Amino acid sequence: MSRLLPVYTARIEAARANNRQGLPLGGAWLRNANDLMQEEMLPAAERLYQAEKERLRTDYATAQGFPWVAVGLGVLTVGALGGVQHALYRRTNRRFNVGLLGATAACGVLLVWVTAGHTLASAGLSDSYEHGVRSLNVLNDARISALTARGGENLTLVARGAVTVPAGQKFAGQDSYDVAYRAEMARLLGPEGAGGSGGLLGRALELADDAGGGDPVRAAADRAGEWRERHLEAREYDEAGEYEQALKRVIGTEEDEATGASFDRLDAALEKALAHEQGEFERAARAGGGSLTGLVAWSLVLAALGTAGAGVGIARRLAEYR
Repeated sequence: MSRLLPVYTARIEAARANNRQGLPLGGAWLRNANDLMQEEMLPAAERLYQAEKERLRTDYATAQGFPWVAVGLGVLTVGALGGVQHALYRRTNRRFNVGLLGATAACGVLLVWVTAGHTLASAGLSDSYEHGVRSLNVLNDARISALTARGGENLTLVARGAVTVPAGQKFAGQDSYDVAYRAEMARLLGPEGAGGSGGLLGRALELADDAGGGDPVRAAADRAGEWRERHLEAREYDEAGEYEQALKRVIGTEEDEATGASFDRLDAALEKALAHEQGEFERAARAGGGSLTGLVAWSLVLAALGTAGAGVGIARRLAEYR
């Protein structure tokens, strides 16, 4: 990405320079930059995105693993202390050894704390995944599809039919950028004629568990449906040879009923939904992590108390034989 980004920027600047001079070469530079974006940069970004998602899943699996070693050592320690006290009772006929009893209590408290704390933390992590990460993944995918569709829509006007789907492929002869736009919108909203209730936005709405998350997604779906309708109208102008009208319906203002205005509001709604789900994720993760607050420090304190108690208890018994 760091290698390709300067190349992409240079091609965009070349397109701008030619467009300012009214040279048709600007469109060719823009298509060339888009090819670089679509064929190399976006696949690289997708690989990075998927790698980070896989890393997150691995981190979750690791964090939710039960601390069998720590709990096992704790059980063995408590059992050993209990066994020592029982042996002393049989030899001395004394029911309690205060030092060893204190050591057993300290180890028992630590064992319960580790077990309960991890159980609560694991529940918090599961909650953060179910009510945060899953929604964030779908919303991020939806935003990527929306951005890709917008790029395809803009390039449809730039190419003006110069780039078509090759013969022998589905949609052969049609504008390849418009085909790409329709594919991304189908991924975002579901197939045309489905009422806009499917796709990634439909999935995001299913995952939203409160009004704070659901309302922005509904707004995004409405704006995406509006965008699709306005795009069809812009395409009608373009195919009828009214390029200026088509251009106005794509990059104009809300007064022009431009698709760009619909896209901007769609993107804003997705950003709001993402911010809400990010907050849900962070709250659930903090709640889970709070169960382990102070565990390390208090583990050291309890371990020290247990060791001291065991030492005092054994020392008292040894002193009786002097």
